[in-house]
Amino acid sequence: MCGIAGVLSFQNEAQPLDLALLSHRGPDSRGTWQSADRRCWLGHTRLAILDLSPAGAQPMTDPATGNVIVFNGEIYNHLALRRDLAALGATFSGTSDTETLLAAYRHWGEGMLPKLKGMFAFAIHDQADGSLWLARDRFGIKPFYCRRGSDAFVFASEIRSIALQGRLRSTRDSLTAYLQWGCCPHSTLLYPDVFELPVGAHLRVGVERETKPVPYWPPVRFPNTAPPGGRPALVRRTRELLETAVHQHILSDVPVACFLSGGIDSSVITALAARELHRELHTFSVGFEDAAYDESQYARCVANRYHTDHTEIRLSSEEVIETVKEAVMKMDLPSIDGVNTYIVAQQVAKKGFKVALAGVGGDELFGGYPQFLAAPRLKYLALVPQPLLDLALRLKKGRHFLTDLPGSVDAGLCDQWSRRSWHSALLQTAGLSPRAIPIELRPELHDDFARISWSELSHYLRDMLLRDSDQMSMGVSLEVRVPFLDHELVEFLLGLPAAMKEQPDQIKSLLVEATADLLPTEIYQRKKMGFELPMPRWMRGPLETFVRDGLQHTVEQGLFTTHQTEDFRQLFLGNKLHWTKLWGIVVLGWYLHKQALQVKSN
Repeated sequence: MCGIAGVLSFQNEAQPLDLALLSHRGPDSRGTWQSADRRCWLGHTRLAILDLSPAGAQPMTDPATGNVIVFNGEIYNHLALRRDLAALGATFSGTSDTETLLAAYRHWGEGMLPKLKGMFAFAIHDQADGSLWLARDRFGIKPFYCRRGSDAFVFASEIRSIALQGRLRSTRDSLTAYLQWGCCPHSTLLYPDVFELPVGAHLRVGVERETKPVPYWPPVRFPNTAPPGGRPALVRRTRELLETAVHQHILSDVPVACFLSGGIDSSVITALAARELHRELHTFSVGFEDAAYDESQYARCVANRYHTDHTEIRLSSEEVIETVKEAVMKMDLPSIDGVNTYIVAQQVAKKGFKVALAGVGGDELFGGYPQFLAAPRLKYLALVPQPLLDLALRLKKGRHFLTDLPGSVDAGLCDQWSRRSWHSALLQTAGLSPRAIPIELRPELHDDFARISWSELSHYLRDMLLRDSDQMSMGVSLEVRVPFLDHELVEFLLGLPAAMKEQPDQIKSLLVEATADLLPTEIYQRKKMGFELPMPRWMRGPLETFVRDGLQHTVEQGLFTTHQTEDFRQLFLGNKLHWTKLWGIVVLGWYLHKQALQVKSN
């Protein structure tokens, strides 16, 4: 895992970005390259995981073509690709997947992308025409931020590098979008002049020409993938795909650890990894005194079964304050989530690990969220005229929550709506104008289960979970891998009819059936718990001053008044405002304060 950056100047010499801002993403080494005409500059900070020798250093040049690459991520099938490339005459001097990518581009050009399995964001300077070719993985596991100005095209792994270089400012609309969704949606980033390279797409940028991103995934339609042979064949195929995904995701020249919360997803990944590695696996979990948040007994149960070297993290009040502050200050973009990931990632990194597996993606694919039950019902409620809804809910606590229910019978759109952090009435109370739910093209899907899966994958997972996982883990120089997002597994599951994935008596029934022999029964027979922190108690206790200061920073930046922030705080203290809504303001306040200090110092 690494940090990448680059500049293609349209007129003059390219001005380098500050690689020090990406040093946490790659503390092992850093390198730069500039083209002979000085128009293109590429930079890289390295976290050495594959080919630890200098042969794996970047920027890397293809000796056969002169093409130069900077690459962030992992290509899990690169050994198989090397065999195919060797048959075409390719030779290699090292063992890194970066070198594999250069050879793949030399032989297959843009047609290489469908062949790749992994998480990636890379840029290749094509020596033949001086263009930059950029590509990103199918789910957005790896970040890729860009800005095209009148004088240059700039990209980086983190938005802070581009924002500071261009002295960019957020807008009221972009801040509203953040509060509305609890994160910065990919359609409305905090800085309007910066955009994400779309997931599953590539883009070519030249000095004299501009193209639009070209998608290579998803397909227009996910075909029915139900295997012949009935339920046994379905369960067997699911297990095979899971085993293959984990087998490929443990490819590494350094030791691999596992996040183990004690839930089904992380337990499945831990069990499969332990069987694959054939050696002691290190696992990490977080424990709490509050039983409502504590899953440590279940994590210990799985750890004991697979004889892992298990670390249970418990924080004192003083450690809570320090750790949460660190997490917020390391955010590249603000989010109401991510602190939980930071707590685990920090401890894994302190133990000397560079790579950890996580169970992210299991809920989205196998139906682990309440939205899989709620969204199909909401689409019928959405047809009720708003005045009738207001009348029916006049005396109900949740009436304002339903004021902007989309008038659509689309389950995916209803799922997006259910993921809002601030509803319209709350935004209007704060003097902010709600933004419409973004409607995007999507592949043809069979049923509501698949539509909700796609909505979760392309919005909540992409904009919050994956971004937070990346920024919180890379903040401590740790690479997090997510085997559930193996694209062959995803395509298989999205192509299955809903009846094959959901059963009324068991959450994530297909996953449980395919892996029941790996798990203690108490892991999948208990009530689902999300990996959450006791934030309400912390915000009233050890984090009270941090909360007050964050609210004050929003006042200093002119977003809210002191009266408004105090009203929000009192509503939270009176249990009339969910903690995430207040936390969203706090994080935003600290983020804007940090940005203001950085701009001033530069």
